[in-house]
Amino acid sequence: MAEATEVPVVEEVKNCPACKKPLKKARRFYRNGAYYCNNNCFKKVNAEAKAAAAEAKAAAAGSADTAEKPVEGQ
Repeated sequence: MAEATEVPVVEEVKNCPACKKPLKKARRFYRNGAYYCNNNCFKKVNAEAKAAAAEAKAAAAGSADTAEKPVEGQ
């Protein structure tokens, strides 16, 4: 018998990741591996990603600072 090979299914993006509006074929804006409805939506998602990265970096730096400080008075 022939073995069934599974082919990965790639779903078409039907909505803008930022505003969830349906994407029309004539008005798609492609950046960083995703389709957006316009440049403003792309900038909005990009700004949110940068803010999340900055928070994660600050949290990591904060926990590293407390771990490196020696306990004085012992």
